[in-house]
Amino acid sequence: MNGAVALLIVNALVAGMFAATYFGVALIKRAGRPVYAFGVSYSIGVLTPLSELAIHWRAASVPLLMLSHAALLGGFLSMAAAISLFEKAKPRWVAIAAIGVIGVGLRWSILGGTRDELPYELLFQAPFALALALCAVTTASLARGRPLHLLLAALFGLIALDFLLKPIVASALGSGKTAEEYATSAYAVFSQASTGILLIAAGLLVLIVVVQTTVHDYSHESETDHLSGLLNRRGFDRLAQRLLAANEQEGRDITAILIDLDHFKQINDRLGHDEGDRVIRDFAQVLRHSVPRTALVARTGGDEFAILLDRTSLAGGRLIAEAVREQVRSSCSEGAVFTLSQGLTQHQLGDSLSDIMQRADKAAYRAKKEGRDRVICDTASQETIAAGRNVFPLRTAP
Repeated sequence: MNGAVALLIVNALVAGMFAATYFGVALIKRAGRPVYAFGVSYSIGVLTPLSELAIHWRAASVPLLMLSHAALLGGFLSMAAAISLFEKAKPRWVAIAAIGVIGVGLRWSILGGTRDELPYELLFQAPFALALALCAVTTASLARGRPLHLLLAALFGLIALDFLLKPIVASALGSGKTAEEYATSAYAVFSQASTGILLIAAGLLVLIVVVQTTVHDYSHESETDHLSGLLNRRGFDRLAQRLLAANEQEGRDITAILIDLDHFKQINDRLGHDEGDRVIRDFAQVLRHSVPRTALVARTGGDEFAILLDRTSLAGGRLIAEAVREQVRSSCSEGAVFTLSQGLTQHQLGDSLSDIMQRADKAAYRAKKEGRDRVICDTASQETIAAGRNVFPLRTAP
């Protein structure tokens, strides 16, 4: 067994392992991103080294020659589609179809051509280079500044250049007078080695991107309240701890608001849980439109919401809380009408997250006792107000 044949076997095994890996990841997360598309890409691509081995060991035939070429081209084009599908974007189907048709047409047109001549080799390799360039462009357009995606786009571009270099090497070294002799040629060793190494590198990088994104998706789902689309308690606590740690070092203002929906249980009892769910979704939408994008916003209980405002004083927090309250009033023209009891507090040096939320919760409870539909500042913030950092007259809870 010569080196080229061994490399063909290795490349077939590697492609098969990549395909199995992607299908395995897809089975783990069936409802997630379409990871299976990468498995399809490698399943198509594995037919190329298998076809080359069949041609070498048995005999060249038009179906095998066309299959070898079309499978590799199809693998690259399906990779371009898989990248788009994984990133939840529409694949460039027109470009994919055009390159596929042109590639198959060119291969058919040179079936009787003279091997090792530069024009023949260029027409043979050009469709692969185009398909890989499409992979590079697709990946770069969806990168959104992410380093791994940009690196993958550059790697696809490098592989495209490798396929453009192959015609020169083939004409210099010779790729075999016949298709059967390809596997015994010096060019075959170069071609299978260079392409194999680069494609393995691309496959590993794609796998890293898939795993990283899948883990991120799992983390996001585990920290998101599915009804409101806001952070849940777990997500809020994790991000809030990070924010408070940064505040301890930089000493910037952080204000917390705890919100209770007034008489929410009565909405569920009188109008049903579907209407209660609608109220939760509508209020979550109000919060998205009323608070800064830098704020942490969470549904921490059935009818309880929390907001953590970075670089925001008590005065700023009060304005935001009142804006939320007014927005709820103006948006309750249809369906269930509800109001808000809100507790307001500011982070003090040495406070834990539990300290802040307990003070905000006490202030919200006082808001309910005083008649609901209002914003109350907690007692611990009195010193801040007295120091003149808050010029707004706020009710305070004992």
